[in-house]
Amino acid sequence: RLIVGGFEKVYELGRIFRNEGISTRHNPEFTSVEIYQALADYFDMMKLTEELIASLSTQICGSTIISYQGHQIDLTPPWRRVTMHEIVTEKTGLDFSLFEDVDIAAASMLKAGLEVPKKIDSVGRLLNEAFEQSVETDLIQPTFVLDYPIEISPLARKHRSKQDLVERFELFIAGRETANAFSELIDPVDQRNRLEIQQSRREEGD
Repeated sequence: RLIVGGFEKVYELGRIFRNEGISTRHNPEFTSVEIYQALADYFDMMKLTEELIASLSTQICGSTIISYQGHQIDLTPPWRRVTMHEIVTEKTGLDFSLFEDVDIAAASMLKAGLEVPKKIDSVGRLLNEAFEQSVETDLIQPTFVLDYPIEISPLARKHRSKQDLVERFELFIAGRETANAFSELIDPVDQRNRLEIQQSRREEGD
């Protein structure tokens, strides 16, 4: 509402309790900052995110190089930027852009020693599974993973040049997701279609 009213940059610091399921990788109680900026895209948000975290580290820890759980982590910008497709190929040898259908992708994942959940029914969702199983925990230094499958990103704008992908990133540090952002979807028809698909998946047990 504030952005529509002419305030082009808004943010909210929130103390959150979000108990969505049992996970050793998600603390249900946390503090977050949520940011919206008019006329900005995910590239602008990447720049803001790395500048924010590097500045906080310098002010709180006295340096952009910190020690965490046995790792020396360098928060000095700029951070690595890599697409999900690229880093999955790098780690597994599987190029999901070449798979024509979900059966071929699933068979290739099994051959590579990855698990294939039974209810996953698209190449994009399998790509995300491959990422979570083989890549995520190894991302120790700050890394922006870009260009997510549209099936798992219902609020993000379609990619300006890549089919079936959206303009979204997640930031990983020390093997954990630290931030999630995207170019905002502002097409109401596209948004409704995606939410209806998501609801139908939920009704089928997803």
